[in-house]
Amino acid sequence: MNKLLSLCMIVKDEEKTLRRCLESVKGLVDEIIVVDTGSTDKTVEIASEFTDHVYPFQWINDFAAAKNEAISKSTAKWILVLDADEYVQPDEHQHLREHLQNLDHMAPQGIVLPIFNFLGHVKDRRFLESTAVRLFTNHPDVYFFRPIHEQITYRHGEIHLTNYHFKIFHTGYTDETRSRKDKSTRNLSIFESLSNKTDYDFFTLGNEYMILNDYKKALYYYERAYKKAKKNEVWYLHCVNSMINAYFYLDKYKEASELIEESIQNWPHFSDYYCYRGLVYSHFGLYNHAIKSFNQAIEIGEKPASKNQRFWLISPIYGSSLPYSKLSNIYSLLHDMPNAVYCLTKLMQLMPDDRLVLYQLLMILVSTESTSSIVDFLKKIYPEMTAANALLLFQMGLLVGKKEITDHYYKECIQFGIEISSFNLVQYALIINNQSLFDQHIAKIGHSDEHEETDLSKTLFLAACLWKDLSYLNRVSSNKEMSLTKTTIEHILSGSLTKDDDIDLLIIIKLLIDLFKMGHFEVYDWLIKQLPSHQDSIANLLGDYFYTQNQIELAFDYYSMLLQKNMLQATGYENIARLYLQQGEVIEGLEFLRTALTLNPNNIVSYTLFLQHCSDAQEKAKYKELMYNQFPQYRGLPFIKSL
Repeated sequence: MNKLLSLCMIVKDEEKTLRRCLESVKGLVDEIIVVDTGSTDKTVEIASEFTDHVYPFQWINDFAAAKNEAISKSTAKWILVLDADEYVQPDEHQHLREHLQNLDHMAPQGIVLPIFNFLGHVKDRRFLESTAVRLFTNHPDVYFFRPIHEQITYRHGEIHLTNYHFKIFHTGYTDETRSRKDKSTRNLSIFESLSNKTDYDFFTLGNEYMILNDYKKALYYYERAYKKAKKNEVWYLHCVNSMINAYFYLDKYKEASELIEESIQNWPHFSDYYCYRGLVYSHFGLYNHAIKSFNQAIEIGEKPASKNQRFWLISPIYGSSLPYSKLSNIYSLLHDMPNAVYCLTKLMQLMPDDRLVLYQLLMILVSTESTSSIVDFLKKIYPEMTAANALLLFQMGLLVGKKEITDHYYKECIQFGIEISSFNLVQYALIINNQSLFDQHIAKIGHSDEHEETDLSKTLFLAACLWKDLSYLNRVSSNKEMSLTKTTIEHILSGSLTKDDDIDLLIIIKLLIDLFKMGHFEVYDWLIKQLPSHQDSIANLLGDYFYTQNQIELAFDYYSMLLQKNMLQATGYENIARLYLQQGEVIEGLEFLRTALTLNPNNIVSYTLFLQHCSDAQEKAKYKELMYNQFPQYRGLPFIKSL
């Protein structure tokens, strides 16, 4: 065996992802072996561009059998196994090859590699880290067993395992991949055929039901796996984390909290479970406790117990981006804007391409800082003004709707000679109130996917309102989500809207918020006046929005009007109560909280806020019992009992 490393893989109908996978191993592997289990698309054709070793295999509902067929073809000392929806990065190729050259390939051994599993949409950059034996010696007694979630084994005993930090990226659980493949249905059918299920089988069954959002069944199997599993099992910690998440989904915070506290005792030097503890406290509105827990997670992440020790068990996000994100939300809720900005800035340093974080940061800054101060601040985050950064900041200016910021970065884009999309230009035209520019570029926008069509429809609604022009509605998408609002705007502009007409209040609110952000205050006021029978509902929602954006005076203008009419909703009462309590005016704050709880007895945060500030033991006992009657599953939680 003169070859060092083979890539061995099994595939079926993987034309969407296979090329990316095979491109990623160029320069890393000496041969590629692909076993196809019955593709009907261009999978075999794509594989044949990279290797002559493409072999057909009759699928028999057994992943181990197919993978053993692949590794039997290898002629290298080591074998790397990847799925078609995985890929590796080229910057570590040489380091891995050097590492393998220094190991004894004659002894049966495996190497555990980290796998970063992207969740949701791949652009969100949300992932869960797992590990698996993906590298092993090409040895006749080393092979795969079990028909599903197959594992490497050694025929004559336990295989020697070591860890190596060579990252594999997996997109198999992203929304777009799962919509192409019905993996869970296939996997569950294989599980049903297993006669003797192991603890690991129960764990993987839990994973399949978790993907299907069947949290009760997922928890049932996780708990079965957890009860008998050994703590040194590779998958044990993943089972613990999955159980906690299932408890969260099922509102079983008592069970989740007990498992979190047990896990902190077992692994006190890792950030994961301190972050989970913070999530529990945050759910109950115990924000001071949550802040402390999230900061503990961050401190462990920034100062691990040992320089050579990783600070996380499952994912580094538990000691970095996740607690900072949650802290920014808490500080914004508490109107502690300096700390909110600090946390969002830290997030930007960790994830400079995260547009949501940048948007949240800018939304705070535009309400408190001048344009020149914001531009100077952004220079610190993006010290080099590249074409890509100029376009990004222009697009973010469009989102926050601030004309001066948008103008500044529009000029930067022009200097770089950037070709700005027609859709961005129609958004820009709305902000600067330039109808001719809007008309010039709206005609250039073709049909796009459903998500983009929805955004375009909202843009056309804004144009119709801003320039009082019904013709823009002709381009609006015909889908059900937009049709009601289209009819509403038509009736408003033609003066035919009646008090009995239905409207999509949430879309109307979004239009009002966009008009306000863009500074089109006259049109904003005009649109509200066109909906007299909905003004109380609109006022409640706008008051709540301005409160969350730290525009307290605006929020209170709406809340005061609603209070006079006795039309304020529970969220408004709670927001007013929170402000009174933060200012030390406890009597007034508790009075507003009592009303909030009368209007909405299903808000756990209102109860805990009341219990934290009420000093009357008799009344406190009364509200605690009311809370337990409403949420019997929380009875017995120690941090609730202590309130």
